[in-house]
Amino acid sequence: MATGVRGGLRRDGDQTRERLLDAAEALFAAQGFHGTSMRDVAGAMDCGIALVKYHCGTKELLFDAVVERRAADMAAYRTQALDAALAQAGGRPLAVEALVSGYVWPFIERSRAGDAGWRNYSLFVARHANAPEFSKVLGKHYDPVARRYLAEFARSLPALPSSDLFYAFSFMVGTMVSTVAQPGRLEQLSKRRIRAADVEVAFQRMLPFLSAGFKSLVPRRP
Repeated sequence: MATGVRGGLRRDGDQTRERLLDAAEALFAAQGFHGTSMRDVAGAMDCGIALVKYHCGTKELLFDAVVERRAADMAAYRTQALDAALAQAGGRPLAVEALVSGYVWPFIERSRAGDAGWRNYSLFVARHANAPEFSKVLGKHYDPVARRYLAEFARSLPALPSSDLFYAFSFMVGTMVSTVAQPGRLEQLSKRRIRAADVEVAFQRMLPFLSAGFKSLVPRRP
């Protein structure tokens, strides 16, 4: 087989896999892992289930691939933000606001300003983030960067007990995810005075709120 033919087949296979991941991502976001079958994914693709299994294996492996694809991009965004802040700080501890912004803003911004795939992914993460059965998969793809940020939070707030640091970080992630997952609730409560699409406006409020939360847990000196 000519090299050009092999390359074309490989590209076609990559494109098919991407479309499968897109379909699974949307279904997992709408119906959850347990509410979605491999036949559902095949139906969304208008293909046979054998093709889904060929490219993605089991449903568990498909779930892992859906998490990994955009988690890798999110890790790159967050790492770039952290590295830039550290370079600017010149070795000094970072402001808490810089750490909150570096971790939260990429997810908020991509979820609202990105394409439909990112919006599906944000709902997908929100649906599965707090389920213990999925923690291992999500942790595999998100924990390495999260631990870098935790280390910097600890350096910026040395008096903050480690247990409280983990609580605060968890609250931050929960706020980030719920803001994206339930934008309609905020619009309803505010009687449409607040628009869910205004992500920058939301983040302007979220940043000082979350930063103050970290700082408030630092024990006061007697």
